[in-house]
Amino acid sequence: MDTNISSATNVTDPFEDRPLLAVMGMLAFFSVLGTAGNAMVLYVYVRKRHKLAATVFIISLAATDFMTCLVIVPYTIAVEYLDYFITYDIICKLYMFFITSNVPFAAFIMVAIAVDRYLCICHPFCHLMNAQRAKNITLSLAGVAFLLGVVTSLNYSVYIITDINDCNPDKTPLVKNLSESILLNASSLTSSKGTKKIFQMEQMSHVLKSETSYPYKKCLYSKVEYSGKCQPSETIFSSSFVNTYQNLYAALFLLAFIAVFILYGLVYRSVLIRRAKRRRQRRSTQTVSVRKESWFSEHHRPSLTNIFSKKCSDAHERHPDVEIARQLTIREKGLVANIRTAAMLFVVTAVFIVAFLPAWLMAHTVIQYHMVVFYTYFSYNVANPIIYAFMNKAFRRDLREVFDCKSVLRELN
Repeated sequence: MDTNISSATNVTDPFEDRPLLAVMGMLAFFSVLGTAGNAMVLYVYVRKRHKLAATVFIISLAATDFMTCLVIVPYTIAVEYLDYFITYDIICKLYMFFITSNVPFAAFIMVAIAVDRYLCICHPFCHLMNAQRAKNITLSLAGVAFLLGVVTSLNYSVYIITDINDCNPDKTPLVKNLSESILLNASSLTSSKGTKKIFQMEQMSHVLKSETSYPYKKCLYSKVEYSGKCQPSETIFSSSFVNTYQNLYAALFLLAFIAVFILYGLVYRSVLIRRAKRRRQRRSTQTVSVRKESWFSEHHRPSLTNIFSKKCSDAHERHPDVEIARQLTIREKGLVANIRTAAMLFVVTAVFIVAFLPAWLMAHTVIQYHMVVFYTYFSYNVANPIIYAFMNKAFRRDLREVFDCKSVLRELN
């Protein structure tokens, strides 16, 4: 590898020996598996007639993962194979836009899912979230992610700005002579008129500044040069703006993670409180029924004539308990379904954080960069269909119907 190229690319490629084949094989596996899996998720959930807010968010995630595995992952394979020497500026900017808009959009959807689960479980009677509002929220989050991707893409280019020093070395002695004359004149200013001599020294210093600054302003300038490598560039944004934007970009992810943990913590707390309340209700119901049975056993002797009347009376006495249990079952049926959905989506969020956190830490030089570990964040785009298959019975049932030839023929007829 050329020393000039390697020294110019230390920021983006810190290791000369890159495990390129391993990364390309891993990404190719992610691309094939993720495209097929997310296509199945889209087919199953899009066909649902009554879509809830959670369904809309799951479809948004599946669509994002599908486009990532179909377009962005192969794009990344090509870029890494070329070592970021993409040649064309529009292709460089387009790649950076895809990379930096996809990940924050997924993080924003995670926060939206956590808010939806919090409202469904902790405030089930508010009905603040529905399918239409979920669509509007998804479009708004997509707009924010689009802006983030645009700003980042404008910060990368195949053109770089270099500082050119075209100063004339013949003018250097002039500067030296001027400074020497100033020193000599300043040392000879020993007359009694100190105020006048100080004024003359300041005036000569002003002459030095005016004569030396003019040629150097003209001979130092910046020039835009073509490098062919997709890398950070200051052709559009200054370095101070880029640093501020990078801190804001990193803070968005940190705030998203904190919000998700807080919301799911509140959901878990609400589930524990309701579970304890349900246990107390069941214990009180069992205590009432036991007391009634003991009272009847003490005051009514068993005989052949009142067996049937005792059975009828027991049936009537136990009837309110059955009604209470039935009402509790109906009331908690939706809650249990929401809790199961929340558990599944919490696992999705946890996998996203675990997969993305090492790359985030490497990007901010918190831990040492490793190419294979860095690109494992694409595993998140593959994991969601597997999570749905293991944790959602309805998804497994619908998936079996997809591969059932009889159901396909029924739909065609």
